[in-house]
Amino acid sequence: MLARLFFRRVEVTGRENVPQDGGGLLVAWHPNGLADGILILGFCPRPVTFGARHGLFRLPIVGWLLRGVGAVPLYRARDRGEAGAPASDRERRAANHRSVAALARAARQSFVAIFPEGATHDEPSLLELRAGAARLFQLARENGGDPALVPVGLHYERKHRFRSRALVTFHPPVELPADLAGDPSMDTFVERMTGVIEEQLVDVTHPTESWGIHRAMERVRSLVRAETAARAGERLRRAPMRERDEGFARVWTGYGTRSAIDPEGTASLLDRVRRYDDALRLLGLNDRELDGVPLARTVLRLGLLGAEALVMLLLLPTVVLVGNLINLPAALLVALGAKKLSKTRKEQAGLKMMLGLVILPTAWIVASLAVGIAWTEPLPGFDWVPEALWVRVAGMLGLCSASALLGLRYHRLIAELGHGLRALWTVGLRTGTVERLRRRRAELYDEVIGLAEDPDPA
Repeated sequence: MLARLFFRRVEVTGRENVPQDGGGLLVAWHPNGLADGILILGFCPRPVTFGARHGLFRLPIVGWLLRGVGAVPLYRARDRGEAGAPASDRERRAANHRSVAALARAARQSFVAIFPEGATHDEPSLLELRAGAARLFQLARENGGDPALVPVGLHYERKHRFRSRALVTFHPPVELPADLAGDPSMDTFVERMTGVIEEQLVDVTHPTESWGIHRAMERVRSLVRAETAARAGERLRRAPMRERDEGFARVWTGYGTRSAIDPEGTASLLDRVRRYDDALRLLGLNDRELDGVPLARTVLRLGLLGAEALVMLLLLPTVVLVGNLINLPAALLVALGAKKLSKTRKEQAGLKMMLGLVILPTAWIVASLAVGIAWTEPLPGFDWVPEALWVRVAGMLGLCSASALLGLRYHRLIAELGHGLRALWTVGLRTGTVERLRRRRAELYDEVIGLAEDPDPA
């Protein structure tokens, strides 16, 4: 429920890759705080147990949810001195040993999710992996255990933004090298297993060296897709998250191969892609909008968007009004609270989910009670007032929840209408600029495709 409310769309692929029998480990990178765990917990086809640092169990709502889903507290050395932590290192190690043993038992018959980086982060690359996941896998394999190791890809369109999109991909279980598949007690097992896990996470997350390179790779993916469609005479819509992920992986792999062969040429191409990207961002356009659509079709689409927004405002004024008076301040309070409480941006999405779970229903209940108590006279046009207070309160609660859903739709309509008008204005009045960008896109496309077809200039 939290994931569906926060994200406009969550695409889930590869559920069939999670074994239906036995147990195992789900390993993923950790770029988005509590949201990562919520997505895995909510969309894995098998029950999932989590290990979480002990401090999270002391947080309001978060601790209640963790205990409710059977999460196991972990006591990390770096968290010594925090409230609730064991007093001494010896007690901490003993408590942690019990927790890891419990997770290992769970991994033999169900699935345990773990983030091997050991901390959430805002980087486009993996943090250095810790040995905990490998040790847990080793313990789960003792005494004849046969756990599966399933890598999970987590990808976000705009991970901190409300009503963006997310992708959860469950990849096939890892086939271990012969020596690792044999004896889990070997001295180098943990070290080598950590290396295997890192290789798998690199494959499924496509980590880049910096956000600048990440954005350039995303732009290459987008311009190739748009130019391909333009040359084929096809009309494009926004790419599904799975298609974006697969396209990004191809571009990133090609970039790595080409950089090793021709670093200077690749750097030059990347610089031109960045200048093209800057120009599009300055104009507020995307690659698809450079080709535009027939004017009549564009005007018709914008007209329909405007008509729908107007119909909602005229025919459902009470719902729209309630949605803005009650839900908008509550939503702003959620955003402000998440910003104030989070130490870094990586924690904001999860905190918004948790705060929204409390603040929005609280706002609905307070407003419903206030209206229910104050509603003693008939409304204009009606000559009837429900006598029972609970009926008035329940009716207002229904109106609040309906107004939240319709309010989301209304604000999305306004945002789409504004973007469409801006794009139409830009394309219509700056035809020379748009044409130059279209030619630049075609040139970049030819060069990218040429490099892919001829990877070795020699």
